[in-house]
Amino acid sequence: MSSPSAPAAQQLVDDILGQPWVADLVMELAERQRRSTELAAQVRELSVTNDVFLPFHAPPFPLVVAEARGSRLLDVDGNSYLDLHLGFGGQSLWGHNPPRVVEFVREQLAVSTGNGYLNPIELDLVRLMRELVPHCEKFAFLNSGTDATNAAIRLARAHTGRRLVAKFEGCWHGVHDVAAHNTAFMAHGHPLIQPFPEIGENGIPRMPAFAGVAPGEVLVLPHRIEAAVDLIDRNRDELACVIADPVCQSYPFLDQTIPEVKAVSERCAQLGVPFILDEVLTGFRFGPAGAAGHFGIRADLYTYGKVVSGLGIPLSAVGGRAELLDHMQTTGLPLTDIGRKTCVQTTHAGNHLALAASYASLSLLREAGDAYYERTRAKVAKIQEHLAAFREETRIPLRLLGFGDFIGSFGFIAEDSYDDYRRFASAVNPIGLFLLTLMLRRRGVYTLSLPMFFTGDAHSDADIDELCRAVTDSALELDKHGFPFILP
Repeated sequence: MSSPSAPAAQQLVDDILGQPWVADLVMELAERQRRSTELAAQVRELSVTNDVFLPFHAPPFPLVVAEARGSRLLDVDGNSYLDLHLGFGGQSLWGHNPPRVVEFVREQLAVSTGNGYLNPIELDLVRLMRELVPHCEKFAFLNSGTDATNAAIRLARAHTGRRLVAKFEGCWHGVHDVAAHNTAFMAHGHPLIQPFPEIGENGIPRMPAFAGVAPGEVLVLPHRIEAAVDLIDRNRDELACVIADPVCQSYPFLDQTIPEVKAVSERCAQLGVPFILDEVLTGFRFGPAGAAGHFGIRADLYTYGKVVSGLGIPLSAVGGRAELLDHMQTTGLPLTDIGRKTCVQTTHAGNHLALAASYASLSLLREAGDAYYERTRAKVAKIQEHLAAFREETRIPLRLLGFGDFIGSFGFIAEDSYDDYRRFASAVNPIGLFLLTLMLRRRGVYTLSLPMFFTGDAHSDADIDELCRAVTDSALELDKHGFPFILP
């Protein structure tokens, strides 16, 4: 696909968004959630917290939530929504405020909420995680997925004494400086957004994804096995580690990503280069042992976030080989530790409420067993079957791509599968997804204008039926207005 010039792309966007029906939709939503809109504007005058407004994909009408329970949100205007966002997937196992997890955390709250002190709950949690993820010998607890990938990279650098980090093109591993190069957000590289980030012949990106990010010691791997392995071979003496998603959010095709991740993992093992499997999104969602257990992917370190937190109380983890994790296990004696050990601690890491919430949630997962995954995958299969029938009937290219209850991409996508990352990134319709998000909001379904959403155990069969109706009715409304589902 050839990219239109910037003025032509802007004109196309203006022509679509400037139509009267779009203005009517915006005015209707502004009236529907008047109080939320007012409060959000007041917050923005004093706070730039990106967790709420999500840079580059900020919802035009952020909800101010009064209550969240199960699969539902209630905003301050009294509107109820079926939630397909679920806190960036962090609450997707059981939905919002599952009673047994809430009760367990309430009991912990009554006795200890602190950080910086050991608590018996940490031993309970690490033993449970060892049971669920037996390929991890030890764990370190932190706060966010960004913390986890940053810590894993630092541990690999400490272990090897090298600096260069390799990642696959378009993949997202957090917002620290090393990770913030050549990310996708499923729009980075779309002709209507901006060109693909320029990469030198040596695989080094020429610009970061975000302003203010220092030039990174980063090597960008193409989504082609032979080329990726060749780049690793050529840089073997400089590589501290390779980090990869088992399923890249911006390239959710398992027939492409799993073989390339396995090939890179095997080559890293042969070369003695630490391999990090980023399971922040996939951990505990593909199965109790994550994508690593489900697909048999070997790594030296594994990172966890999102659902490892039971109630959205910040928690993440790095797990893996003791040999690497022991670099951060200090003796407490400065004379023997300084210059020899590495520090990745942060003040609130391992706070007792977060550990309690995680333990309660993962205990429910162990108790539910395979039945949990059978239920959640059946729900996604039902949505995909509904959309397949809808496409056959209407020829509207609305697709839900992913595996099981992990949704990698959702929106107006021309084909079922792509064997080229850049061609896929260029094929997704970001304007269509933006407008679809607004139309779903009108119908009482909440998600962000990102091309993914999350389902889980809290979504009932009736919820799934409601979602299917809302999605296809919204697409039909767009079609009625002559919306171009496949952009030039």
